[in-house]
Amino acid sequence: MDHRHRPGTETGRALRRLPVLGAVLLLGSTLGAVAGGTGPAGATTPGPSDAPGVVLTVPTALGHGYRHGAVPRRTRDVSGVDVLGHQPAGGARKVTGRPSKLDVRYGGGLTAGGLVGAGVTTGHPEVYLVFMGSQWGTQSQGPSNRALFGNDPDAFAPALQTLYAGIGTGGEQWSGTMTQYCDGAPVGATVCEEGDSQIPYPTGGVLAGVWYDNSTAATSEETTGLTGHQLAAEAEAAATHFGNTSQASNRDAQYVIASPTGTDPDGWADPADGYCAYHDDTHDPTIDGGGAVSGPIVAFTNLPYVPDAGYDCGAGDLNSPGTLDGATEAANHEYVETITDQFPESDPVPGWIDSGGEEVADLCAYHETGPGPVFNLTMGDGTVAVQGIWSNAAGGGTGACSDGGPDYTYTPSITAFSPASATAGSVVTVTGENLGTATAVLFDGTPGSITSDAPGTVTATVPAPAGDGVLSVVTSYGTVVSAKAFEVAPSLAAASPTVVAPGGLLTLTGSGLGAAKKVTVGGRKAVIVSDAVGRIEVRVSAKASSGPVVVTTKYGSASLTTVTVS
Repeated sequence: MDHRHRPGTETGRALRRLPVLGAVLLLGSTLGAVAGGTGPAGATTPGPSDAPGVVLTVPTALGHGYRHGAVPRRTRDVSGVDVLGHQPAGGARKVTGRPSKLDVRYGGGLTAGGLVGAGVTTGHPEVYLVFMGSQWGTQSQGPSNRALFGNDPDAFAPALQTLYAGIGTGGEQWSGTMTQYCDGAPVGATVCEEGDSQIPYPTGGVLAGVWYDNSTAATSEETTGLTGHQLAAEAEAAATHFGNTSQASNRDAQYVIASPTGTDPDGWADPADGYCAYHDDTHDPTIDGGGAVSGPIVAFTNLPYVPDAGYDCGAGDLNSPGTLDGATEAANHEYVETITDQFPESDPVPGWIDSGGEEVADLCAYHETGPGPVFNLTMGDGTVAVQGIWSNAAGGGTGACSDGGPDYTYTPSITAFSPASATAGSVVTVTGENLGTATAVLFDGTPGSITSDAPGTVTATVPAPAGDGVLSVVTSYGTVVSAKAFEVAPSLAAASPTVVAPGGLLTLTGSGLGAAKKVTVGGRKAVIVSDAVGRIEVRVSAKASSGPVVVTTKYGSASLTTVTVS
């Protein structure tokens, strides 16, 4: 569903914001009556059993006014022409999965109004649910402290609260799909690196507050629904109501403006270019009915009374009768697209979209089969219908719709280490990617002491004793081994005994002593009896005299100041 618009004119109507990006769920003839506020609640168009030819279409097909977006639920007659008379552009197709390599890419984030590089929600997501308009009727309290309303024939309000309170609870993995997206990646990147500001898993739910604003009826000069500008102003009012008056307090917040049954917020029920929901931010200059509103940049969702659309917006997608299937799908669709593209006012869009301008939920909207289909998500406080989400990491890295799970990990890699050879106790710097969670650096299997770590580098001291061999870095995402061996230069720590007779045995301890090429005592060559990485035994020459001990390997030499030969 959408978040940005381009202006258009209609006879007798104010300028309308037409969404630019996102899956716009197009309404059919059902809402022609609802547009006037008189349509029966829960009215539906025919379902699959009696409406052959219902399809999902490619973006911009069927002459739809939106520039981008999957346009589901168009009913056609036997000639292949949809109910509004639009001929499919290039023919329609049933979308059951997406081809590979349709990755979404990072747009660089929004820098404005106190924000710096803000493309996604980087803190714990906060959803503030606003029931706007006195037509919701009398408010009461239901089970689990849910707000209930007297004029909510399809129980949309408690379903929304169950969804937002349940996200991130009960061990659900659907929310894990979004954690692969981040701020801080290069513009155009399709993957994030460890250390980027990723979207967190929303442990404990995201519902931060509920407000019934019944101060006015949800109407405008058109008498049937609010303009986009009025919805944006309501989002700013909600931010103030909840005490979020600064830009910082709204960094991870989104305001869902839910309209009551029978109303037409921002022309959602238009039979030619309606939609099921959209998200935007309050500083978007293209908002219809007056443009941007003042205050901090606030993310908001226009969520009409989706059950009014019936089958056109997904009722019966999954369950029977499934009155709320499409309603909760629309809500989770916009939640996902907000946290992955939170402030979409600029061009190019600052969050994560694909080359065709579609967001992570658009690419998987209303799939009934194939990867990432609609499914019932069981959470800690209930079960609701949700859709799959596009994952660049799914499908073995080719990209696919996902219903959750650990699709993404920060795989570590080593590109180099420096110095290539060093003595025990020296600091070695390992460079690569995703090394910031390092728990061990091993030198030929012997752990060194980590002195610092960052996503691109980790430093550790060479242990004693240590031998030549590969370097291994162990992280919480896996273990990576260097392609080349690290060479341990020799070092000496002690000699025993400290006084040795000519021709006697002398034991030297240290590191990097394996495969020693030469040992001298007092300038005289000694015979190597045995050697290992931390210990070497030699027989002192019968002609040796007191003096320094020098051990030479192919990686250098090490010495002790003096050994007494007597």
